[in-house]
Amino acid sequence: MQSGFFWKNWASPFREIYTFLFLLFIGGICCALYFHFTGIESILGWSTLAQSEPIQIAIEAFKVGPFSLGTSAESQVFSQKYLGNFPEINEWSYYLFLIITTLCFNVLIAIITTLPRFYYFVGTSLLVIVLVNLKLELLLLFGSTGKLGLIIALVLFLPATYIFNSFKTNVSFGARLATFIGLTAIFSIIIWLFAEVNSPFFHLASYGLINPLIISLVFILMIAHEIVAAFIYFITKSANPAGTKKNNNLLHFSIITVIYLANLFLAYLYETNIIVWDFPYVNLFLLLTASAILGLLSYQLREYQYESMFKFRPVGALFYISMAICCFTTLGHFFATGNDPAIEVFRDVIIYSHLGYGIIFVVYILANFIDPLKRGLPVYKVLYKPTGMPYFTFRFAGLIAFIAFTVKSNYEVPVNQSFGAYYNSIGDLHKSDNQIDIAKHFYTEGANFAFNNHKANYALATIAHEQNKSTDAIERYEKAIAKNPSPQGFINLSSIHFDRDDFFDAVFTLQTAAEKFPNNGYILNNLGLLYSKTRVLDTAAFYMDKATQISETQATAGSNILTLLALNDIPVHPDSVIAEYDIQRDPISINNTIVLKNKLGVVANERFQPQDSALSYLQSSILYNIAFNHLFQEDSLDTQVVRAYSTMPANLNYRESLQLVAAFNLEKNGDLNQSFRQLNWLANSSQLKSGEYFNTLGMWALKHDVPYVAKDYFEYAQNRDYKNATLNLAIALTENLDREEAITLWQELLLEKNRNTQIIASNILSILTWEPSMLESDKQRYYFLKYRTTYQDTVSFKNIVDEISDADLKAQSILDMAQKLWRQDLTDEAVSIYSRLAGLQITDGSVYERAQWFELKMLAAQGNIRGLATKINDGMTFGADRQIEKNYYTGLLSEASGDTTAARQHYSLIAYKNPFFPESVIAAANFYNVTDRFEAYNILLSALEINPQSIRLLKAYVLQCARIENESYAQISLEKLQELISPKAYREFYQEYNAVLEKTKREAENF
Repeated sequence: MQSGFFWKNWASPFREIYTFLFLLFIGGICCALYFHFTGIESILGWSTLAQSEPIQIAIEAFKVGPFSLGTSAESQVFSQKYLGNFPEINEWSYYLFLIITTLCFNVLIAIITTLPRFYYFVGTSLLVIVLVNLKLELLLLFGSTGKLGLIIALVLFLPATYIFNSFKTNVSFGARLATFIGLTAIFSIIIWLFAEVNSPFFHLASYGLINPLIISLVFILMIAHEIVAAFIYFITKSANPAGTKKNNNLLHFSIITVIYLANLFLAYLYETNIIVWDFPYVNLFLLLTASAILGLLSYQLREYQYESMFKFRPVGALFYISMAICCFTTLGHFFATGNDPAIEVFRDVIIYSHLGYGIIFVVYILANFIDPLKRGLPVYKVLYKPTGMPYFTFRFAGLIAFIAFTVKSNYEVPVNQSFGAYYNSIGDLHKSDNQIDIAKHFYTEGANFAFNNHKANYALATIAHEQNKSTDAIERYEKAIAKNPSPQGFINLSSIHFDRDDFFDAVFTLQTAAEKFPNNGYILNNLGLLYSKTRVLDTAAFYMDKATQISETQATAGSNILTLLALNDIPVHPDSVIAEYDIQRDPISINNTIVLKNKLGVVANERFQPQDSALSYLQSSILYNIAFNHLFQEDSLDTQVVRAYSTMPANLNYRESLQLVAAFNLEKNGDLNQSFRQLNWLANSSQLKSGEYFNTLGMWALKHDVPYVAKDYFEYAQNRDYKNATLNLAIALTENLDREEAITLWQELLLEKNRNTQIIASNILSILTWEPSMLESDKQRYYFLKYRTTYQDTVSFKNIVDEISDADLKAQSILDMAQKLWRQDLTDEAVSIYSRLAGLQITDGSVYERAQWFELKMLAAQGNIRGLATKINDGMTFGADRQIEKNYYTGLLSEASGDTTAARQHYSLIAYKNPFFPESVIAAANFYNVTDRFEAYNILLSALEINPQSIRLLKAYVLQCARIENESYAQISLEKLQELISPKAYREFYQEYNAVLEKTKREAENF
């Protein structure tokens, strides 16, 4: 061997040329090994598919009589699974491959011009074959489909080679190389300007693949013995030239060679599938790399064998390194493009050549140098100057041995694999040009020649999947992973099975993948998702947990764990999960975190501000869920922000969900006027969720104790086939004392398949059909009074309520009757009934609180300002849910004290807020009536539109119509009022209306 940088003392330009080529050689090795160890991941990337799944989240629960009710809304939680991408068409690899191999060919052409006449003609003949293999006619130069391109290439290159070889023999090698590089540049310009195909250089790289492949394989055969030769060098380098010192180099050489050849033989058995032992076999590409480097350092020692063609310095060295660059560039290109048939060809040639040439080279050494080895002489110096067995014999016998191993292992395989690699590269060409049908044709050819090759079958499977041909895709994916499995192939195959509802096939596929790739987070994540679909939660969590331990999938798997918790009733606080798995703050994780907190009713501190006013689906979901979380917080949400996003044309698809959550927040904030209007508008405009929205409106109405409003909304929901509407309507009818209609519906519900519904229906039917004589317990008496007595049944009420001994049930019954009277605007009668609470020892806190708030309402209605103030100061606390009441009572106190500024401030906050608290609306209207009768009218009209059967609101509205002399509207409301109150009450009110109307007219006449 020679010193490492043996060319450093060469004359210019050979030193610079060789240095440049040496750097290319090292770069080629590094790239080839990088892509080798990176594996298929270098071209098969991953795409993440986020799938949303609806989850119903309870907002609040409340009781109405014996009924446990609540409101809920739907949120979207996201799970993320991985899919393998289409094999990346590394165009840069094709172009770089073309440039570097073309440079190597230019060096070799320049070398051909320096050869003796016989070798020159052999070389030019090979050059013609190389040009023919480029398939230049496919470039359609100047529109020609004939051999015009080949003719141009021959005209450019052949005369120049002949001139340099025969006439200009004294021209330097550098000038020759520059000439051929220039001719190549000219030919490239012609191709660029006049080729009529897309990507002409991609065509050359693809169709010309066979040339560098052949050179690479020849180079592998050329260096196949170098490792055995290196053994001789290192064993005999320190030998005594005189042979006076005996070293048993033959023994050393025999031992190390046997070990080396034994490892090669095991690798051969493994490559040919004869053995499949779990054994650290020789890495064939590292073997090739070592051989190439050793050959680079020892090629000069072989000069004796090739000096009849050229000297080592510089032509031989340039010849060797050009072949080496071409080999490793080609190998790196195959790795970078995932062309596994070509890689298998390399593997076969490497192992067959190293084994065949290695064995024969050992025979060559023993035949020529056994005695010098015994004598400890420096055999490496004369290794290529044999005395017995000629070097040519070694080469010829080594070729025979190589062929023997190839034939023994079925020679058709590497040949067909070569064709498969060739067609795969052409398939890449047409796929990059989006010529899918042509690409499919060549990929199919590649798959036919190279049986079960991954590249072609994976590409065909991906195309078939995109074209919704799932059966073809499954077949191709199965072939793709049969011999050269990839995580992407397994995952895509499993995904197709799942999409076809072949769940067990999907799971089995990923389980097999997990066995082959136990530390692949993409597989583990998808496997966890599959198990989550079957509610096998422990197994799903196990695989997701393993996926979080792998950096590439940590964030996605962590987010999926949040999804798993959200979709299932697992009592785990989300913050502990976030801390344990170090879940990233990516948008999907933020969304899932908030959804989980919403489900648990936990306040979320996440903040999110979209960068653009036009929202994506995920951004709209995050915004929705953050607004949703405010339903569980004390502070209110400024719904203007959410509503502003919903009104933007770009967010039309998300308008409904954003306005829905705004409506929920408006209801939570006490703005029932706007919340009912907004949700009612959504219910009337939604195509899919109309029934759900009407049902929610009914629930809100029941919550605010207006069952007569609730029943209308439940009827709307029932007409839209909402599943629970009939049950909820029966509850509203029962609460509104519409006994006959309620009985009819409860009888229908008895026939429901749901056992709980049947039990409820049976119990309520019993209550609605009781007779007073059948009442035996306090609870029966309580329910009878609640659902069987009206505001008119005061005598019956007093008789039965006196029989109730339980103070809490008696108090509830009294409050219920007082409320019935209150709704009829029978204030004195309500106060009279309420007074029966005196002396009762109420122990139920909720009943006591209800009594206190009702007392405040009565004091305000009676105008007892002093009593109202005393009651408020006597420990009454106004929480966030009672701000309207606080403003109402404070407004009354301010008005009574003459502070009209403060009163106006308080009334302005409640005037248009809660139509189901008519006292507050009427108080605000009365205040504004002093200065602006039409504003007062608008306040009452707005409330009446939401609560059209409120007797108090109807009376106030009719009187206000009288004040503005709007008799036609007043008459309509009077007709409605007449249906709701007794004839006596109507006559009394009608007189009051006439009095106000006459007063208004007199004032107008005297104005």
